[in-house]
Amino acid sequence: ERKALLKFRESFSDPNSALSSWKGEYCCTWLGIRCDKFTGHVISLDLGNKGLQGETLDSSLLELKHLSYLDLSGFVFQYNSFPAFIGSMKQLQYLNLSLMSFYDVVPHNLGNLSSLRVLDLSHTYHLLVDDLTWISRLSSLEHLDLSSVDLSPTKDLLKNLEELDLAGNRFYGQLPEEIGGLKKLIYLDLSDNVFINGTIPNSLGKLSALTMLGLSSNNLSGTIPSSLGDLRELISLHLSFTGLSGGIPLPLGQLSNLEHLDLRYNSLDGTVFEDHFAKLSKLSELVVGSLKFKVKLDWVPPFQLQWLTLESCDIGGQFPQWVQMQKELEFLSMENCSISDTLSNSINNFKNLTYLHLSNNHIQGPIPNNISQMVPSLQYLYLDQNSINGFLPDSLCEMKSLVYMDLSRNHLSGNIPGCLGNLHNLMAMKLSFNEISGVVPNSIGGASSLQWLHLNNNNLTGKLPFTLKNCPYLTVVDIGENKFLGKLPKWIGNYLLHLEVLILRNNNFFGLIPFEVCQLLKLQILDLANNNFTGGIPNCFGSFSGMVVNFSKSNNYQFPTDYVYWQYESFTQVIKGQEREYSEISRFVVNMDVSNNNLVGKIPWEITRLSGLIGLNLSHNHLVGKIPQRIGDMKSMESFDLSNNNLSGTIPTSLSDLSSISRLNLSYNKLSGKIPTGRQLQTLDNPSIYEGNPQLCGAPLPKKCEEASMVPSITDNHVAANEGDNIIDDKVLFSIVITCGFATGFWGVIGFLVFNKRWRQAYFEFAEERIISRLFGG
Repeated sequence: ERKALLKFRESFSDPNSALSSWKGEYCCTWLGIRCDKFTGHVISLDLGNKGLQGETLDSSLLELKHLSYLDLSGFVFQYNSFPAFIGSMKQLQYLNLSLMSFYDVVPHNLGNLSSLRVLDLSHTYHLLVDDLTWISRLSSLEHLDLSSVDLSPTKDLLKNLEELDLAGNRFYGQLPEEIGGLKKLIYLDLSDNVFINGTIPNSLGKLSALTMLGLSSNNLSGTIPSSLGDLRELISLHLSFTGLSGGIPLPLGQLSNLEHLDLRYNSLDGTVFEDHFAKLSKLSELVVGSLKFKVKLDWVPPFQLQWLTLESCDIGGQFPQWVQMQKELEFLSMENCSISDTLSNSINNFKNLTYLHLSNNHIQGPIPNNISQMVPSLQYLYLDQNSINGFLPDSLCEMKSLVYMDLSRNHLSGNIPGCLGNLHNLMAMKLSFNEISGVVPNSIGGASSLQWLHLNNNNLTGKLPFTLKNCPYLTVVDIGENKFLGKLPKWIGNYLLHLEVLILRNNNFFGLIPFEVCQLLKLQILDLANNNFTGGIPNCFGSFSGMVVNFSKSNNYQFPTDYVYWQYESFTQVIKGQEREYSEISRFVVNMDVSNNNLVGKIPWEITRLSGLIGLNLSHNHLVGKIPQRIGDMKSMESFDLSNNNLSGTIPTSLSDLSSISRLNLSYNKLSGKIPTGRQLQTLDNPSIYEGNPQLCGAPLPKKCEEASMVPSITDNHVAANEGDNIIDDKVLFSIVITCGFATGFWGVIGFLVFNKRWRQAYFEFAEERIISRLFGG
């Protein structure tokens, strides 16, 4: 590689002596050269803007087999052709040949550089691009700069363009009317650009050969142009998440080849009639929202759908008959459609259905006893937020393909069927906010794929079944607001190591909090409030890495969770003194609540390591000692409640470092001294925050501080700096005491034997007699 570099060096001049370091045996130290630190191979050559001059690029660069970065920008050449050999350097990831004087056409073999991420040919004024198809082969390309490159030869090529896919980029501005001039265009996808704005040009209706049009996830305005009804070859039309308003133009109903229509998440309004679907005989996917369907009861649609989504639509109360006719349905979502009907009348005979979402309606009556026969292929069942009553039928247990079951917020009663443990594919069981009673059957542990278990807000009793230890993938366990009793099982910490949310609030649990809980390192929410737990708060609570925020990337908090596990998750938490339901942002909620128990002892300083905690509630216990001086390290804290304990000492000045704090309650303790001021604390001016602490003074309390009380005996900063060290000092002191005790006891006995011959002789005679007695039984 060194020889190849030297040969390359001989092909050009260096009037500014920029490469004076290019000598010696070790080329990795030469200017512009970077080598792999393990293999020593040359991986980068950066000679950009060094004033180098020559006639052509030497192909000796091909000897650099491991070169991934090449920057020769600003090289001065004598108008030679573009070096075609560069198209053979397939390992290149970065290529910058800008500001060079190549003359001729860019060779098409540049398309062979499949690893290339950055290509910069800008400001090469005599360079021509006569074809753009080679660019499409650069499958790894992220950045392309052809500024000031002559692209005029490609104009005729664009007229023959059949496929244009610019989805998922950052294009901005309005869609030009001229796009309607691409008469041969078959495929046009401009979705997921966000910054494209303005209206949809009417000229799109001239693209008579178009089969696919994608404009989703842009910032469009206006209405859907009627001219789109002229696209008689159109198969797929995707206009979701665009901000379009108005109604659906009737001409769209004439698109006889249309198979996929997606108009959801817009501001569309108006009424949908039979004529909107007049000739859509091939339609298999229909996705719309916020529309009013006004079709005849006996209407027979011309299509058989496989996918139907009607979100927040007015469908007239009863489950539509035209939907029941769609026997080929695999996906059905009719959330928030004001359906007032029973399940028996709604979902009868959907044999192919795998996804059913009827949440937030007015569905009444029981779950049909034959539901497993009505929807035998079902994998996802969402019936939450309805008025369904009755028992959980055993037929649910026959739905072996079921992965996700949400029956929460209904009026279900009775017991949990023991046979639900036979659903080995079930990942989510949500039965919360019902009237279910009895104990949780031990057989539930058979559902070993469970990740989310929500049984909260029912009338369940008994102990938490130990068979749940057979569900090692559990991420969320919420059994709050029931009548469970017993001690917090140690096996939770030994087996459920993926647990991120543990909610046991408002039950009848008692006893010590086991140290095994600290093995749940991924915990983001620990809610033990309103029980009868005793003992102290374990020091190891500071080890919950799921409650520690990562500040390594600016202010982008990185919690150790995967969005996939949280996108459909929701639960209730008491934060800032209010009970709130968290759904879409639930993965960002980090909370610890052990209030209203019988906990004693000090607040462990290790808890201040939990820099990601948003809420910390230790109120209504019997805690003593001081507030940890390092409390200011908990930068994410928004709600902090230590009220109704027996805490003493001064309030740490570091409390003012909590820049996000919006709710603070330190009332009814034995705190003393001056209340800290500054920063966010200045906005918390309600005296009730500190009431019940007669020794406190300063704003916002009416009691002013005497000058003597404002001078602490030792600075808070010094205490905070040494708080952790004191733990170490205590351990050292403990070791010294033990050592001294052993030495005193040892020499207290042995010393007498050494210096008193009569005692020594008597001791050994006694020992001899005992040994003989043991050996011979004498």
